[in-house]
Order: sequence, then C-alpha cells, then structure tokens
Amino acid sequence: MKKWILLLFLAAQVQAQKSITDEILNGANGSRVEVRSVFDPMPPSGYAPLRIVATNGSDRDLVWSFNFNSQTQEYNRNNTSSSSLDVPVGKRSTQSALFLMPLAVDYGNSSGYRNNGHTMTGRLSGPFDHAFSNYDSRAAGMPAIAISKSLANGNLDKLEDAVEEKHKSGGSYYGGSKVFGSRFAPLDLPEDWLGLSGFDYFMLTDADWQLLKPGSRNALLQWVRLGGRLHFYTKAEKPEGLPANQDAYSLGQIETIKWNGQFLPSRDTLSRYWKGPERVDNLLVEHAGRGDWPLLKALGDRSFNSWQVVVFLVLFGILVGPVNLFVLAPSGRRHRLFVTTPLLSLGASVLMVGIILFQDGIGGLGARYVFINLEPEEATAYVTQKQVSRTGVLFGAGFDSKQAALIEPLALPDTDWVKLKDSSDAQPVNLTLKGASHSGNYFQSRAEQAQMIRMAISTRARLEVQPGATPDAAPILVSALGFTVDEMFYADAQGSLWMLKAPLATGQKAELIKTESKTLKEWWNKHKAGSKMKGLDHLMTHPEDHFFATAARAPDFTLDTLSSIRWQKDEILIYGSITPP
Repeated sequence: MKKWILLLFLAAQVQAQKSITDEILNGANGSRVEVRSVFDPMPPSGYAPLRIVATNGSDRDLVWSFNFNSQTQEYNRNNTSSSSLDVPVGKRSTQSALFLMPLAVDYGNSSGYRNNGHTMTGRLSGPFDHAFSNYDSRAAGMPAIAISKSLANGNLDKLEDAVEEKHKSGGSYYGGSKVFGSRFAPLDLPEDWLGLSGFDYFMLTDADWQLLKPGSRNALLQWVRLGGRLHFYTKAEKPEGLPANQDAYSLGQIETIKWNGQFLPSRDTLSRYWKGPERVDNLLVEHAGRGDWPLLKALGDRSFNSWQVVVFLVLFGILVGPVNLFVLAPSGRRHRLFVTTPLLSLGASVLMVGIILFQDGIGGLGARYVFINLEPEEATAYVTQKQVSRTGVLFGAGFDSKQAALIEPLALPDTDWVKLKDSSDAQPVNLTLKGASHSGNYFQSRAEQAQMIRMAISTRARLEVQPGATPDAAPILVSALGFTVDEMFYADAQGSLWMLKAPLATGQKAELIKTESKTLKEWWNKHKAGSKMKGLDHLMTHPEDHFFATAARAPDFTLDTLSSIRWQKDEILIYGSITPP
C-alpha cells in the first residue's frame, strides 16, 4: 500500500508552540499522522479513498489540516483537482478518518498513457507544511481494475508482464507503464460507493466477499448498479453466499469465474479485460463526436459572433489612436491624453460589456438527460445525469451539491463555444472540492460545457402493485414516486406487458391496458437515444417485475448544479423494480 507518514518532531514547531519541550522534539510524546491509500496504485479517475490516522501526543487540542492535489502530467497542459480536509485531534488522543480525494482526469491527452501525480501537504496547527507525492501511469488498452490481495499474490507480476508483452506485440510499447490493476485489501474497502467510483472492474474471490464488512458489500453492489463490473473468482462449482450472475444488474454486471484457487492464467485473464469498457473514455471521447449527441443539439446552433469583436477592436483603435491624437488632444494640448485615453478605454470597456450582456445575457441555458433506477427494497435511487449548457456572462461559477455525487466534465465537439475537447489544445480542467462546494471551470462565461453526474440517493419512492379483480384483469399500480409519470410500461411476473393510458400522479392508481413487447422495445429505443449511456439495452433482457417510464420533472432526483443555468429541457427516463404482491 502507498503510505505517506508525517512525523512532526521538528524544531520549527517550537516557534509556533512555545510549550513544546525537548521530549516532544525527541519524539517522546508520540505525535504522528499516517495517510494511506486504499488502492495501490490509485485509479485514473473518480475518487481515491485515503485512510488517515492522526495521533496527538501533546497536552493541547490540535487540528491536522490536509491539502490534496491530483494533477495529470502532460507537457504544457495539466488538469488538476484540489481538495482539503481538517481533522481535529484532542490532546493525548488518536483520530481516524476516511477521505475521498477527487482525482484529475487526463483530458486532451493523445499520447496513449494516462499519467497522474498526487501530492499531499499536511499542517499541524502551525506554519510548518510537510509535503509528499507519488506518481502513477497507466497504458492505453487497460480498463481500471481493482484486484484483491488474495488474487494479486503470486499473479500480479505475471499479469503485468502479460500487459507489457501485449503492448510490445502491438507495436505500442515505449517503456511506459504496465499496470494491470490496483491491489487492495478486502477489509480496507470503503463503505461509500464513491470510494470505488474510479474503477471499471473489481476482481475478488468468494472468500474475499465473506471478509467484507456489510457496508463495503453494499457500496460494491451500489457501484455495480451505477455501471461497474464485479467479477468473483471461485473454486466451487456452485458457490454459496455470492450475488447471482447477472448480465444486467442495473447498468452493471456480476459474473462468477472458475479458477483453481492458486494461479490465474495470465494470458487468458488479460484477454478477459484487454480493451474492455473504460468509463474514462465516456468522459474523454464518447461525447466529442460532432453532431451525434441529441442532447447537445437541444441547445440549437448559435454563432459566436467573433467578427463583432474584430470590428469593435478596429473602431476602438481608430478612436483611441488618430481621433484621440489629432482631434481630442491635438498638438499643443497633448496633456489631454492623460484624461481622454483612460476615459475612452473605460467607455469602450463598458460598451463591450453592454454588448455582451445584450447578446448573451446573464447565466445560461441547458438541457439534461436523467436516468433514474429505483430499487425500493434497497430504499435507493441510482441516478446518472448528463447535462449540457451554453452560458452568457457568469458572475459566479461555483455551486454547492445538495447530494453526495461524482460530478465530472465531458469533452465536447470542437466549436467556438467549447473549451474542453478531445484534442491537445483543450483547455485544462482545474477543479476544487471543499466539502459540498464545487468550484473551478465546471462552468465558464460564453462557453458550452457538459458534465456527467452519478448519485445514489436514499428514497422511499416506489410503485406498489396489487392483483386485478380477475386473473385476466389489469394489475393495479399505485404511485408513491413523488413526481408525475407521463408514459409507463409494466411487465408483470408472468411476462405480460401493460401500458399506462394517462399520466400518473403520486397517490393515484394507474389505468393500464395490455400491450406487446415490440411496442415497449420501440418506445425504449426512442427514449434512450439521447443518453449515450451503456447498459440500457441489457435492461430489456428480463423485464419481468419492472417498470419503464418517462417524466417531465423529477426534482428530488435531479441535481441542479449552477443556479444561474435555466434548464429548459429535461428528459427523464425511469427504470425500477416492483415487488410482486
């Protein structure tokens, strides 16, 4: 495991705390702090869980302040993500914490290697800073894999050699990283799915699953529902106590793989994951194709009007130059230049701001696509929200998140409005997270931007089903969703399909009519088209005891982010389980 150890037995502290004695300087008081990454190496995106243990051996209360910085390593362009944490530690006591460090994504990198550096600065109630850093590099072709220690022991070196061999055989190896996966200890896994959010696959054994704390198991299954792929390696023909194989566990998948309990065949194992789906690609390239994302088209086309800036600059140059020099401050009155030049510049600036405000306005317009997966037995809604916006003048670009979420920018097609794109001249992404406050260049004035948001929201929203009056009668559905459903299909336990006749509000009973699977599939294909979201097709495989619906608004399951954006279009698709009566 990666570790950063800070031992603060330093003379610099004497200046800040005059009560410190020679015993403390010699280490007799035992003050120390340990920061340890759960995964080695850290994932290439999402959050990295860091376990912090701070011991205060002094006779007064102290506060450990940590500043974390994740930065990609690309010539002339570094994407950064900054965060901070304060850990108060009482006198003669030890305090532990789990911190989720947001990681910078390597936007705009076309080199084939994703290089991330991470730094940490620790401060103990005084001016002394102590910094540590580490550096990770991942080669193209490998998704982000987390592999348990029991699988990694005796296998990871061979798997990494297989990665190196694969790159050499493809002619793409230049001495770069050969990382296969990130090692972890099952007992160390966080109990929050956000701490797992940077990975595409998790590899663990059936014994590892038994070791997990209940909270860690739940976090892992939540991560799967939001698109992760969970692979169990087991010696038993029919292992007990494991989640069943499912090609569609919401947006993710669960699979059980047979092995001999000792060695993993390196080439076969690598082939299972090589060129597998990478969520990072969803951020970097999958929305950057010109004209193929319906949600982006919802903003419409608008000229950037760059010619107006050129005309304005020419006119200003004439005004502040010849007109100013020969008319306003002619020969013999050149001293007027000290007054006319600043006034002309100020007036031109005010005019420019006025033109921009008149043309582009304040705030911006946006469109959102929200996929909501309701699982009543888990009392949770799994939300994937994609949004695009075009802004005018912004007087503030920061926002607070009312819900714990992973919020990541998306690269867009190259236009005059776009600053984050899939090319080497993309503007670096610089983000800051402090508690629930997000700042940086998520949103910028006179720009088009997009973000993907993933959340697991606690809720009691559900549809309740009751049998019809006769075996052939339509089942009775009662809405406790908290929002109005416009269209809906329901597949009962026997596989019969029913369709909603009219919009269904909370507290109402649904009027259903029978329909065919062809109608549902055509409807589903139409409404999922704007999502550019993987995993939706699999949900049609076994529709029994599930419903599929659309809504115009679902405020409790939608994150508004920047308040000055006017979201003029919401497309909301709902998929949920229904417990049969």
